[in-house]
Amino acid sequence: MATPPSFPYGGGGVFPGPSAQYSRSNRTLWIILGVFVIGMIALPAAIFLFTAHQVSRSGMTTFSPIPSISTASPTAMPPPNAAPPSVPTTSVSTAPAGENITVSGISGARTIACNGGSVSVSGITNNVAITGHCASLSVSGIQNQITVDGVDTIQVSGSGNQVTYHTGSPTIGNSGFDNVVQKG
Repeated sequence: MATPPSFPYGGGGVFPGPSAQYSRSNRTLWIILGVFVIGMIALPAAIFLFTAHQVSRSGMTTFSPIPSISTASPTAMPPPNAAPPSVPTTSVSTAPAGENITVSGISGARTIACNGGSVSVSGITNNVAITGHCASLSVSGIQNQITVDGVDTIQVSGSGNQVTYHTGSPTIGNSGFDNVVQKG
């Protein structure tokens, strides 16, 4: 038996047929399709991460609409060098027996005469002195300082509030952070 002739360049004698060529082009198609799908997933993820980074840098915490600011007519605005109107920093309130008083605001100072009612204080850096005896005192907000003569129940929430009571043993609820309730 005779040996078949050898092929130049050391080839094996088998030429790629149409199925090998089809397999190669099919593989390329799948690679391109995979890159496209990954790109379509990565693009929205990249947009989300970029937007989240921008929002966290700007200090925004919600995507609620920005409130509009209406401008007053030029005649209603004070001249730029005019002094702001004077606002009393301390006010005194006396509640009728058993009534509720609500104090809110920023950097205010109040004195309240409590006659067995309830007092609610909210806001930032308020200084409130309560004379008499109250049924309940609730404080919410940030860095408020409250002094009360006597109270049955104290509920504090928020952060950095300080409540000092002079007499009694009130029931105390403190659900905030760095709040201090003490007898003094």
